[in-house]
Amino acid sequence: MSSHFPNGLPAVLPTTVAQIYRRLPAHGDVVVRVGSRVEPDDTIGQAAVTPPALFLDVATALGIEPHDVPRRVKRQIGERVAPQQMLAKRGNRRCLVPVAGTLSAIDGETGLVVITPDPVPVNVTAAVRGYVADVTPGRGALVETAAAVIQGAFGIGGEQFGVLRLLVTDRHDIITPEMIDARSAYSIVIGGAGITLEALRKAQQEQVRGVIVGGIEHGDARAFTQAALGGFDLDRPTGWYAHGHSNESTQQTPTVLVTEGFGSHAMVEPLFELLTRYDRQEAFLDGSTTLLPPLRRPRVVIPLPRLQGGEDPAAPRRLQAGAVVRLVDEQHLGMVGRVTVLNERGQLPSGVRTATATVQISESEQVVVPQTAIEALG
Repeated sequence: MSSHFPNGLPAVLPTTVAQIYRRLPAHGDVVVRVGSRVEPDDTIGQAAVTPPALFLDVATALGIEPHDVPRRVKRQIGERVAPQQMLAKRGNRRCLVPVAGTLSAIDGETGLVVITPDPVPVNVTAAVRGYVADVTPGRGALVETAAAVIQGAFGIGGEQFGVLRLLVTDRHDIITPEMIDARSAYSIVIGGAGITLEALRKAQQEQVRGVIVGGIEHGDARAFTQAALGGFDLDRPTGWYAHGHSNESTQQTPTVLVTEGFGSHAMVEPLFELLTRYDRQEAFLDGSTTLLPPLRRPRVVIPLPRLQGGEDPAAPRRLQAGAVVRLVDEQHLGMVGRVTVLNERGQLPSGVRTATATVQISESEQVVVPQTAIEALG
């Protein structure tokens, strides 16, 4: 796991100006202007998206040979079709049109009929309360908001927005099915060390929009993604996580943001305390994770009425002595400490020479780790 977030920001930013680019899924109309104030449900833009073509196995449906399909089809190529219209017929067997669209092709070799569905209108909302900072005509708009931001280790799913709902009282607790009920609908639930597979399934059943936890068992994550995200394989590094995925609209399955990593890991205290502080507040959750350039980590953005003191936030400082950090190497994963020494030509206990950091993790214990094994927490 890379120790530094690709945007150069720490894992926890209690006050900052978050930028969220709202992109249309296709070229369309952007209906906001620079300087406009927007609410989460306000429309940013509209576009028409054409769903994938449908391949109908008419030969099998009618029980005929593929070469017999062209003469059985009652419509012409290029003709508009409507749902439940007669597409083909043989005796008492019928094949009906499933969706509105256009008949694009009839293949006498395979017995398939291709229908291109009509474009579907899509509205993209602001998802957060803020101001429009920039507009790209036909493509989208950049929304800025004063916010608290947490970045995670990895995510499952795309963009969601809802009200944060704390389900546990301790950062070591795990979300179980009985903790989730109808009151969790349309919310982003917060746990501690993890969530069970049964609880994930219950969350989907109760229409939970998001889950934020410290860790998740690899087998549970794999089972959930395969069932909920159309067979996506979590173990394929060249797939979804390598190249990224579409997050241009909200999804029907909960987005999961994991702050620490695979397994049961208590959420580090600064993250849990910040999420606890904003229980029942609106938040924007983006599970997008990309492992190949441009790198991307998931995040939760919690809009604030204004920044403390009414001043712009200071730019995050570079890693330096005195910084509070989280350790992400296997031996110390999840531990939090304070950097006492940074050495660009240091040496690890193993004898390997590299850039090192000495981290005080308790009054009596300090460790020397590679600088690539720590993440700033603020």
